[in-house]
Amino acid sequence: MVSIKYLFLTCLLTLFSGSSGFANVKRNLKAKPLLSNIMMAVESKVYPDTENWRKISSGLAKNDLRAILSSQDDWSDSQFKESLQMYETFSDCQDSYVAPLIRDALSHLDQAYRLYGPSSVVCSFNGGKDAVVILELVRAAAAHYYRTKREIEPEISPKRPRVIYFDHKDEFPEILEFLNRSVYKYDLDMLAFEEGIRFSTGLKMLIEQNVVPGTDHKLPMSFVLGTRATDPNAGNQGHFAPSSYYMPPFMRVNPILDWDYGHVWHFLRLFKLPYCVLYDQGYTSLGTVKDTLPCPALEVAGSSSKNDVPRFWPAYMLQDWDLERAGRIKKNEDKSRPPIPRTDSKKSLETELSAITDLGAGESRVVSAPVNTVHVPLVNEEETDVTIEGGSFDGDGNQRTVGVLIIGDEILKGLTADANTQAAAEALRAHNVPLAKVVFVSDCPVSIEQEIKRLQQEVDIVITSGGVGPTHDDVTIKSVANALGKNMVFHEGMAELLRNKMDNSQQPDKNKLTQAQIKMSTLPSNAKLKYISEEKTDWPTLQCHNIFILPGIPQYFAKKIKDLAKYLSSQLERSATYKVILSVDESSIVPILNDAVDAHPNVSFGSYPFVGRPDFQTVLTLESRAVEEGKDQLSVSKDEMDNNVKRALDDLIYELEKREKGSILRVENDDRLSF
Repeated sequence: MVSIKYLFLTCLLTLFSGSSGFANVKRNLKAKPLLSNIMMAVESKVYPDTENWRKISSGLAKNDLRAILSSQDDWSDSQFKESLQMYETFSDCQDSYVAPLIRDALSHLDQAYRLYGPSSVVCSFNGGKDAVVILELVRAAAAHYYRTKREIEPEISPKRPRVIYFDHKDEFPEILEFLNRSVYKYDLDMLAFEEGIRFSTGLKMLIEQNVVPGTDHKLPMSFVLGTRATDPNAGNQGHFAPSSYYMPPFMRVNPILDWDYGHVWHFLRLFKLPYCVLYDQGYTSLGTVKDTLPCPALEVAGSSSKNDVPRFWPAYMLQDWDLERAGRIKKNEDKSRPPIPRTDSKKSLETELSAITDLGAGESRVVSAPVNTVHVPLVNEEETDVTIEGGSFDGDGNQRTVGVLIIGDEILKGLTADANTQAAAEALRAHNVPLAKVVFVSDCPVSIEQEIKRLQQEVDIVITSGGVGPTHDDVTIKSVANALGKNMVFHEGMAELLRNKMDNSQQPDKNKLTQAQIKMSTLPSNAKLKYISEEKTDWPTLQCHNIFILPGIPQYFAKKIKDLAKYLSSQLERSATYKVILSVDESSIVPILNDAVDAHPNVSFGSYPFVGRPDFQTVLTLESRAVEEGKDQLSVSKDEMDNNVKRALDDLIYELEKREKGSILRVENDDRLSF
């Protein structure tokens, strides 16, 4: 068995020594047969010389190329039927995440086959993930075309779908193996251009010789590409885009233009479609062996410190899709960094995972200095203000909790839907302020007073919603005063604010308050007007001891709670959050989830079953806690929170792949449950 260390050293030698280093490595191959096989595959790529795989060389005679293009053999009946079944499967997909995109892609391909015909619709198939998606869609659309055509011409024989590939001297051997396997499995018509033929040159060769048999009349051609809108070369292309001025004339067909990285992998995983093994080794975007490394964002936490080289998770587990090309070495980038030695392509993902025996949970960690935590001193009942200088931690380092009191008969009677609970939860969580409880209560003053007293025993800060204003049923402020044992007094600051902001032009004395304004200016004796908004013209927030009184109208409440959440928050950032979307029922992963929860007490896990969904069944969420289990003095730094949740994610993924293999559809770097 070739040691990982030896592979690493030989790869370093290859990179730093150029071709001479390559030769030096070859002299030691007798003792290293595995390395020999990999390197020989890179040097001498043997293509099959069969009717499925036809080689196009630069010196190929014009008539020979015409003969190749005009001869498209019959598609095997088994593959035609299988591809037709795939068309039905894709069309009937009920997965809300990808189904609309699949149907749109098939519609574009149906149009391409109708307009250009099967001999002039050519799929670019280089073995990458996007190419795999369009190949699966193309063969399905081709079968659908022939089924439709047979309604008019019953005797027509389906022809093999045509694909093209441009060879490269630095191609991955795994790509070549995958290409060969796919061509034979699907019975494709592969036109493979030899090394050195540029893409534009090869297309020109095809376009010029794609003629009506026996004539020089050229047939228009279309090329199906795996271009996505986020690709560097996508530009302003549409689903049908004429070639650029410097290219020969043809139509580019971009069926997956609107797809993103997540859609691609969800599609491949959902339908259990084959793809190149490199993607299971951490590669997320494939170029050549000289400019492509595994994606650093997929490195297993702690693996590089326990092995000679790091280990990587499969491509479909990338959470931040903006890092899709993070493993690609740019042309002007320093190429002296060593490549990551690749494992034998014949190893299965299960074998790869079994080699990772420790994800680093017990190793020492480097923790950055804690952020400057602002303490929130608790005050006694006689103090009139809670000095919350932007912090959500008390003097002992314990994170403060919030309770929200939703007041209103209209909500309890079902006359109005509650929108303020969600607004509060989202705003508080965004600023790392824990919402511990939400209580609904009627407009009864006694009930409001009782609930306020009860909440003050359970949470540190109370936020009320509703029941403020000039009318008879606006009883919240009076109830707050009763709960705190305070008298209601005229508040000159509020009165002045009302004079300045409200129109009293109809009053004989413009400085005289109306009865409604007098009521609104009568507040608990310890009331404070807190100007916490960044907008100078915004109304202040009313605070009475540890109670913040907010309006109940949803649009006003939403604005106020965002400002208040920011005011209450510590200056801590939230940790990275992750969402793991599974194809299996929640009950099947309970032991795995329980083990993860026990192993990572500083991470908050959520499990959400989705009943009746055709696309997925369970969603798991992960977020690091801001205070470590068993500690009560220091909050956790942002870096350590991210490390904690990343380790937990790695452990969870490892166990899911080991015990419920194939259950992970995708991983996303947020934890929202809206789909």
